[in-house]
Amino acid sequence: MKSVSTFLQHAIAKKAIVLGDQVMVSASNFLLGILLVRWMGLSDYGVFALLWMGVLFALGINQAWVTKPLLSIAPKMEKNQVASYLVNLHLVQCLTSIVFLLLGALLYGMAHWFFDAAIWPLIPLTSALAFCQLQHDFYRKTSLVKQQFLRVFCLDGIFYGGQILGIIALYYFGNLQLVSVLAVLVGVNLISVIVGAFGISWQGVNRTALLNIFVRHFHFSKWLLGTSVLQWLSGNYFIIVGASILGTKSVGAIRLVQNVMGLCHILFLTMENLIPIEAAKQYHLAGENALTLYLRKMTYHLGAGFACLLFLIAYFAPEILQLIYGPTAVEHAYIVAAYVGLYFLVFLGHPFRFFMRTIEQTAPIFVAYVLSAIFSLITAKGFVTYYGMHGLLLGLIATQLISLMTYYFYLSPKVSNRIIGVSS
Repeated sequence: MKSVSTFLQHAIAKKAIVLGDQVMVSASNFLLGILLVRWMGLSDYGVFALLWMGVLFALGINQAWVTKPLLSIAPKMEKNQVASYLVNLHLVQCLTSIVFLLLGALLYGMAHWFFDAAIWPLIPLTSALAFCQLQHDFYRKTSLVKQQFLRVFCLDGIFYGGQILGIIALYYFGNLQLVSVLAVLVGVNLISVIVGAFGISWQGVNRTALLNIFVRHFHFSKWLLGTSVLQWLSGNYFIIVGASILGTKSVGAIRLVQNVMGLCHILFLTMENLIPIEAAKQYHLAGENALTLYLRKMTYHLGAGFACLLFLIAYFAPEILQLIYGPTAVEHAYIVAAYVGLYFLVFLGHPFRFFMRTIEQTAPIFVAYVLSAIFSLITAKGFVTYYGMHGLLLGLIATQLISLMTYYFYLSPKVSNRIIGVSS
């Protein structure tokens, strides 16, 4: 009985640390958005948001190639295989990060042909930030696999806590500019990467293990890699077109609202960090039926609370915007209402993607984003030109609907209904 009690206490403590970490991450990003909007204005914040989209592109590719396979493959391995896998995967991660750093340098060399003069000088810092973000994400994901939750909390605390302190210091000393903001983010992220690299052994790196990792990760990610590009394109193309037609203030307004929706990211990040690992275990131990039962249970338990949160955000949107950003932000309340619907669709897509990633059949995710990307490329300019911000928001919602319907019918209604609990 005592051992059971001790086990439960440890389990509760670990979940509390994970939840606390997600709260810290989301709260830090939330506060960062508030400070930048209030102290720099919507136009400069819109430029920052466009640069950050580049970082997210690199992070999306890296997650598809390295960390998403890691979360699904490592839990299915025997304990004596995990150490060798992580050591060799670390080398793969370092090489991948360097590739993106070199691509950033190449982009900078050509940037003056494609980018505004206010943007292209910032590309080297953006590239360095992308490099640090990839390494940081790898170290936190490997710590999650090892169930070193306190280490995850420390790594995130260095970066996310450091960025807030750095931005406040820049404002206090009168040096809050885009270049100094990016420099601070690179600096604190680099510190977290250095700390994360401590304790990582290079012993056990060998050519055979590396080749096996490349083959297995390619098999896992061959659809996810294309999906990552298409996901970025389908999710951001409307925003990029909006920036070109409506100006960078429109991007700032979108990011302003996304920042308000940051509370939802606590749930999404927690789901991404915990559910794939447990889903892989359920599938490994008891097969597809156990997997769908677990996903259905998690969807119901998390969905009820999430729906209540979305309702409160939509109902009090004007008050929330005024409290956070001031009275001038209230005019963007309609964007909050649109994003509430958008985020509910995003939530519904998670259990389908977890299922497909766990059984290592990710082609439907690729197909969904192909259709969404095609829709975005065809309709974005017309939607934004004729309907402005309303057209931009309608396009974003439509891309999520296309993805969700693709998942549902690609898996067959029988499997899909079991996941969402329509039938047993």
